[in-house]
Amino acid sequence: MAADIKPTPEAIRAQLERILQNAEFKASDKQRKFLSFVVDESLEGRASQLKGYTIAVAVYGRSESFDPQIDPIVRVEAGRLRRALAHYYLTAGKNDPVRIKILKGSYKPTFHGHPVSPSGAQTNAIEQEDCASAIEPSIAIMPLMNLTGDGDQDYFADGLTEELTAELSRYQEFRVIASQSTMRFKGRNVGPKEIGGDLCVRFLLSGSVQKDSKSVKITVQLIDASNGAQIWGQSYKRNLTAADLIELQEEIAQMVVGVIADQFGLISRRLSKESRKKSPADLKAYDAVLRFYHYETELTASAFEKVLAALTKAIKIDPEYGLAWAMLGHLHADNYALGFCEIEAPLDRALTFAQKGVALEPYNQFVRDALTLVYFHQGNKHHFLQHAEETIALNPNSPYVVGVAGWHMALFGEWDRGLALLKKGMKLNPYYPSWFHLAPYMDYYFRGEYEMAYAEALKFNFPGLYLDPVMRAAALGRLGRQNEAKAAVGQLLELEPDFTTRGRWLIRRYVKVDDLVDTIIEGLRQAGLADIE
Repeated sequence: MAADIKPTPEAIRAQLERILQNAEFKASDKQRKFLSFVVDESLEGRASQLKGYTIAVAVYGRSESFDPQIDPIVRVEAGRLRRALAHYYLTAGKNDPVRIKILKGSYKPTFHGHPVSPSGAQTNAIEQEDCASAIEPSIAIMPLMNLTGDGDQDYFADGLTEELTAELSRYQEFRVIASQSTMRFKGRNVGPKEIGGDLCVRFLLSGSVQKDSKSVKITVQLIDASNGAQIWGQSYKRNLTAADLIELQEEIAQMVVGVIADQFGLISRRLSKESRKKSPADLKAYDAVLRFYHYETELTASAFEKVLAALTKAIKIDPEYGLAWAMLGHLHADNYALGFCEIEAPLDRALTFAQKGVALEPYNQFVRDALTLVYFHQGNKHHFLQHAEETIALNPNSPYVVGVAGWHMALFGEWDRGLALLKKGMKLNPYYPSWFHLAPYMDYYFRGEYEMAYAEALKFNFPGLYLDPVMRAAALGRLGRQNEAKAAVGQLLELEPDFTTRGRWLIRRYVKVDDLVDTIIEGLRQAGLADIE
């Protein structure tokens, strides 16, 4: 079937059935009904009637009073259906004879013949198109090799492979190709670039297992398939008993995935660095996400302005991109607390953007985290704690989100629960942001352990933010180290010249415990800021 020949209705119906019956088509029952409905209507000559209203009533059981401006169900589900189709055609359906697509901005499906060579290889044009449209970042889990010399131990390597896949699949920004699709490369001498091109992925996760009667050694590597370079590798050696095996698989998978897939993980850092080299005209929607991750490592006015522009462009490119909307909400909440630029009612805007993101992607953990952040800055402890726990539940092993939820809890005075979550996030990913140290600083300071608090202040390491000299000055004032304390106060007043009148307000942007705010103010007075209100 040539690519420029329109497939017959029979071929289209056969393709629809092929998709619906395949496990790699990861769509809900309603999304499957959505697909069947729009395909059937198009084949019956009623494609012009495929509007949001029609689909809402026929597929989702909405009443005749349905208003798509109020209820975004069809727009949201269409985005998820497009992603499910893209995943299917990149995996099980890569050599199917017919392509069914639903282009953005329309609910009318398109049908194209897909040429297949006699050897089963895809044609370059369509493969490149699909790779270009794939959601980044993408990673394939290669079957871990059993190097024990005992074939009976394959179960352990296979079990760890599945555990890695399960953990990675929790990160909704990732397109994950499971080992079922990579098994055909096992035992073959195929290079990373060829595998990456065949699977249409940027990264490969591979490894091996060695085991004896008393211990196991697991080695894992992250490969950049674009050039074949290993960008990370780690070995884990553990003593074990048979009862430890499942727990061990879970522990190693959580640690590996936390390091590579977290918002501050190796993949985001690598892609973010590449994105910053692109000109504004070349930016795609996902580049804005990468720039947001970079912004969170800098927290400067310049980085804020750049990511604000990138995210504003991203939601114009893709109005259904819930993560971009949520990040806009996160930015405006940050601006409320840190004052990077003049924006009217930043916290109100933050709430609107975050709610929009949650409406589009309610099960995306980082999206939900943005709404949690807004409730924190509103000082709404009840809503904050409720949404924080709901956000954590979406992926209890996500280092950044779990850590930042604990960070905020601690700053709200929930010290035990908050610091335990924060420590878990820091353990799962040692590349955590240095501003995580604000919460343990406050804990030590509140308990009067000023030397420990000062040590945490030095780890905070954001000299361009007022919190940095505030932490150092308050601790040094309590310690009686006057010369160093006065130097820190001088740096604080350079950043915030009117801190004596606004200081309490600024501290309360992040510290929600009144008694703790009072003790910080007293520490600053002892540091030489005697006229602070």
